Amino acid sequence: MRLLTPSVAFLLVGGSFAFNRRQDTEAATNNTLQGRVAKSFIIEYAPGHAKRQDGIASTEGIKIVKIFDSDIFSGATIETDSYNLDGLQALPEVARAWANERVQLAPVQPQVTNDLGSYVNYTTHNATGVNKLHAQGIFGKGVKVGVVDTGTWYLHPALGGGFGPGFKVAGGYDLVGNLYWPALGDKEPDSDPLDQQGHGTHVAGIIAGKTDTFVGVAPEATIYSYKVFAQLDSTDSATLIDAFLAAYKDGVDIITSSIGVVDGWATNAWAEVASRLVDEGIVVTISAGNDGDSGPAYLGSGASGRNVLGVASVETEVFPMIPFGANITVDGQTNRTTLGYVPSTYYFPSYVVDWPIVPLTFNASEPADGCNPWPAGTQNLTGVIPLVRRGTCTFQTKQENLAALGAEFMLFYNNENPLITPGTQDVDTLIALIPADMGAAIIDIVKAGGSVTGDFSVNPETPVGIADPTAGRPNTYTSWGPLYDLTMKPDIAAPGGNIFSTWPDDSYAILSGTSMACPYVAGVAALYIGAHGGRDVHGKTFAKTLANRIISSGLSVPWSDGTDKDYGFSASVAQVGNGLVNGFKVVNYTTALDFEKFALNDTRYFSRYHDLTVTNNGVEDVSYTFSSESAAGVEIIGFYPDYSGTPAKRVNKFTELVPMSLPAQVSLPRGFTLKPGQSKTVSINFDNPDKLGWNATNLPLYSGKVVLSSSVGEQLSVPYMGLGADLKRQLTPIYAVGYPFSKSSVYFTDIQVKPYWTFNLSLTQQDFPKIYTTIIWGAKEVRWDIFEEDWSESQWSYPPVPGENGYIGPATYWVGVGSTSYFDPRYYDPNDTATYPVTDIYRSSPEFWWFGKLGNGSQIELGNYTMRFATLHPFGDPTHADNWDVFKVPKISVLGKY
Repeated sequence: MRLLTPSVAFLLVGGSFAFNRRQDTEAATNNTLQGRVAKSFIIEYAPGHAKRQDGIASTEGIKIVKIFDSDIFSGATIETDSYNLDGLQALPEVARAWANERVQLAPVQPQVTNDLGSYVNYTTHNATGVNKLHAQGIFGKGVKVGVVDTGTWYLHPALGGGFGPGFKVAGGYDLVGNLYWPALGDKEPDSDPLDQQGHGTHVAGIIAGKTDTFVGVAPEATIYSYKVFAQLDSTDSATLIDAFLAAYKDGVDIITSSIGVVDGWATNAWAEVASRLVDEGIVVTISAGNDGDSGPAYLGSGASGRNVLGVASVETEVFPMIPFGANITVDGQTNRTTLGYVPSTYYFPSYVVDWPIVPLTFNASEPADGCNPWPAGTQNLTGVIPLVRRGTCTFQTKQENLAALGAEFMLFYNNENPLITPGTQDVDTLIALIPADMGAAIIDIVKAGGSVTGDFSVNPETPVGIADPTAGRPNTYTSWGPLYDLTMKPDIAAPGGNIFSTWPDDSYAILSGTSMACPYVAGVAALYIGAHGGRDVHGKTFAKTLANRIISSGLSVPWSDGTDKDYGFSASVAQVGNGLVNGFKVVNYTTALDFEKFALNDTRYFSRYHDLTVTNNGVEDVSYTFSSESAAGVEIIGFYPDYSGTPAKRVNKFTELVPMSLPAQVSLPRGFTLKPGQSKTVSINFDNPDKLGWNATNLPLYSGKVVLSSSVGEQLSVPYMGLGADLKRQLTPIYAVGYPFSKSSVYFTDIQVKPYWTFNLSLTQQDFPKIYTTIIWGAKEVRWDIFEEDWSESQWSYPPVPGENGYIGPATYWVGVGSTSYFDPRYYDPNDTATYPVTDIYRSSPEFWWFGKLGNGSQIELGNYTMRFATLHPFGDPTHADNWDVFKVPKISVLGKY
């Protein structure tokens, strides 16, 4: 790819010009409560697990599905209709228990090319310093990288063309098979992890792909591929744990996984196992997620792990575009140049040669160009490529209006917005987008009496490119932290927007997402291990040490709304961690920092003092000085009218965030000098911001970094982040205004009017309670418990035990909620349920349907009861009844069973 600078003059004299990309951005995950696998749990055995396994296997009501026999995690996946989390964790054989969660793969619609062509100078490695490491001959040789994803199309020439020892993809396993699990049938694991979807192949190419003209981050690393998706886009936590443990058993140095659902808690089962692997010296990178539009506190599940590197995404350096020839005639002189276009779907065909490119108006700023049908008498566009401005209406509307004039192939020139892949459902004609100044230049030429013709017979696999004005800025889709306990996440960012890499059937594709940024960081880790060795050399603490090197290498990136507008702030740590990874620093710097990220928490639980150890691993004396750098502050909460017009609080979406100055008050240590091999620990002290006059009601989130500069030109940093409010106080109640509420029967009657149910599931007489909730912040636990009729809050004990203190048992909910608006007994099984409590909930609007079934698998007996639906406060103590937001309802009556 040729990298060029845009200018109208360059176009006019016949130079080579291009602009943007073929792009596909991964879709964000749904803003609903993610699905639990019915009756499925993950348990960890208590010490003495060999005997404990026998005990669990013989326990009535429990079926062992899969045993995890590892020194990292000894446990099992089980099925039970008789136990909930409380009951399982009360068993002497069980140390911990988790619900088994469904995990979705973010859908992609890649623009695919059948050959590499000449992406000769396309690179994402300049801004990250990886190009310098390649120039030093550092390519990650001998490093084993485990990729947990959709598998790998290892037949690809850039991925070695084979599978097994001696190939680039040297090992791995298919944990799910090639059919339709989990929707239909069981898993059919085998030893062949060949990719059926493409996502994992793209990831593998980013890490280690290599041809003469395409180079991944660590092209001499070895891939171990673990396939956890078959033909569908769904897997589960248990399968991910199985894959991570398999990679550990195979001796990988790094595990990377561009998978996850919204979670925001470090205590989910997958994140826990991933964190333990880091404790054993394995570097783990997991994508932060693609839900940036949802605003702060919406991070992915695996990336939430304690020492896991959660990876955010920034825009890449250049956009690849498909070339076409243009003959430009001005004053009788014709020059040939190469331009670039972004096709909606297919390339323009090669027979389109010397077709005139004709603007239908000379007003290059006309916003509604092409939005209305052209009047009678407008020229016929057969054999002509019309040029129309983007904007005001859809691409398809313009396309249809142009097609009515005979146009088959159409070019739109961009408006003031970022370039995108133009979208349309109309496949009868083809459309494409070109840069705004390219379109304006063509208009000027034609307006002056000249002409421009298009030649699409040139090889479309020889793209041209230009620097992206938003390069190095955060992608707006990248998911935000912090976690719901205010743990600092994500950790670091890498190129993830418009990434070119390998694709099945020996092709290539361009995708965008944190899925692309995550393997980039894994590749940087591979470069370090290839140069300096891994846990075999440095011991179990190695992964945490390398994670600190990666985090501290981060370069600040600007706050961005997706354009090149300068806001005058660095991006929040909650969006990009410590910034853009710099591989050169990671591998070559002789200064090393040992730290825990400076998580300041909120004003109630403020963490003032933080230690930082500086080590000089060089060969000369080095002097160090400290400074601090503030990033953009944001207010997490906004107030917006509810259904009644009353201002109600909720977390701001990304487009509602306004960057502001919220500087931390920090006391920095004095400078010092270290001799070779010497270390020094210093204290960084922060002041509680509770007296600074910030608007605590809106949850002001502040962040930045402490910067260490050295006399040998090295600069590293450690991120900090805190909340300028008392989280528990500001988010009590945790429910949005008007929630929760409960309705039942075919008449949708409120529980305050009708607190009784027959649990009839027939379509005409359906009668069971549905609870609708919206929680403003993530909740550690949500419970729906049934007690004897005369029970009161003063009797609360945690966890409640059936048969004790008036406790009947936990309710259950049907797991199909969200997939249908009503329950149809002809097609759905009422026994496909999950049992309360529900733990580690992200902020969302979950809906729960109770069919009368209890956690022990029985249906509740007819009678009168007390129902308690409650959500734990942020930082709440579950043993205290007043630390729960309790839904106030009348005493309930059960009148029947399904």
